[in-house]
Amino acid sequence: MFAVRRLFIFLLIVSSAAFLASCQDDASSSGGSGSRSIARNFQWQPLFGDGANDASGVVARVGDIEITARDLELYLDELPSSQKNRYAGPEGSRLLLKRMVEKVLMVQGAVENKLYNDQDVARTIITQRRNTLESAMINYGLLRGRKPSEDQVREYFMNNRGNYRQLGIVNARHIECLTKTDAEKAYQRLLKGGKGNDWMNVLMAMSVNEETKSSEGNVGWFNQGGVIPHIQDSEKFTNEVYGMKIGLHPPFIIKNRWHVVEVLRKENQRPMTFSEAKVKVELDMLPAWQDAVVKDYLLSARKSHSVEMMGDFAPGKGLTAEELFTRALSAADGARKIELLNLIHTDYPESDRADDALFLAATVALDTWSDVKVAERYLRIMLEEYPDSELAEDARFLKDNLYNPEVLNPKSIEDLRK
Repeated sequence: MFAVRRLFIFLLIVSSAAFLASCQDDASSSGGSGSRSIARNFQWQPLFGDGANDASGVVARVGDIEITARDLELYLDELPSSQKNRYAGPEGSRLLLKRMVEKVLMVQGAVENKLYNDQDVARTIITQRRNTLESAMINYGLLRGRKPSEDQVREYFMNNRGNYRQLGIVNARHIECLTKTDAEKAYQRLLKGGKGNDWMNVLMAMSVNEETKSSEGNVGWFNQGGVIPHIQDSEKFTNEVYGMKIGLHPPFIIKNRWHVVEVLRKENQRPMTFSEAKVKVELDMLPAWQDAVVKDYLLSARKSHSVEMMGDFAPGKGLTAEELFTRALSAADGARKIELLNLIHTDYPESDRADDALFLAATVALDTWSDVKVAERYLRIMLEEYPDSELAEDARFLKDNLYNPEVLNPKSIEDLRK
């Protein structure tokens, strides 16, 4: 994400873009043919800071440009973490200020040499301005301070309960030996029991793993495929032990080491409660939820702002609705398929294929990503704009059943009606 202050760092970019337009006005008003003159009120400040009122002291001045203590602090904050240590302490601050002065000199040189008139420079300025403002709209205009509600998180959890299970865990202890003979001897002593054959005596006499021996051979709690410190190939070890019953077990080998294991306790796999799964649910649903916020905004913005495609790109030019639909059906990539279906809806809203395209886009979202949010959006648009469609009944049925807990992964109307 772009930080807010970076928008102001790019004021030079914004001003330069505006300057280019004013240059064209100056050229046309003076009768010049393709020539550009310097805008009288060209603005390219500030170069540092965050655009807020700054009452901190001035620490350097380069021509008309003042650098404040606050500018120095914010500039340090902008640097990558790997560079910040270079500017620690009083001597580091002086070096950083020197670097800022050099940047001012470079920018002043660029302005004096009118490099903002260079087409490559102008293109970069315009691109960075566009990307900065687009990112600002997404991250600050739409997503800042917003997150799924408790009800939305709970709904997602209920609709995806099969994905949230507490893994089974096992608690065990072991005796590690170099040879099968030693391991079998340790195992037989434990089976025999009695004086001198209790766990601690056998462990201290037979185990070669000094690290686990210091904890009485206990390897703690682990799940299937879990990692245990101080045991070679511990993933294979935990896979082997996970399926064992409580009690003592015969020796088995893992990477040239023989183990005698006693399973002490087991807790079986079980469904997680909402409170246990909540943090993971929020993380799982956030990307799709944020994408839905952005796409919903684009849908509403397209309606509130006049969007008109002209010339060769006007609706009706290029491929017909039927041709686009055919290409969409043959597209192997789900995202590409949906892009083509969207073109039908936006370019040929009055065609017989517009409602088909929206319905198909919903089913593609389900088939490709099991994304009910995207599917719901397309179904809602279809029902709002084409209420008399022959597919309206199926669309309504599918929309009403997208979050049916009994239907974890709906793939088609037929699947839902079984």
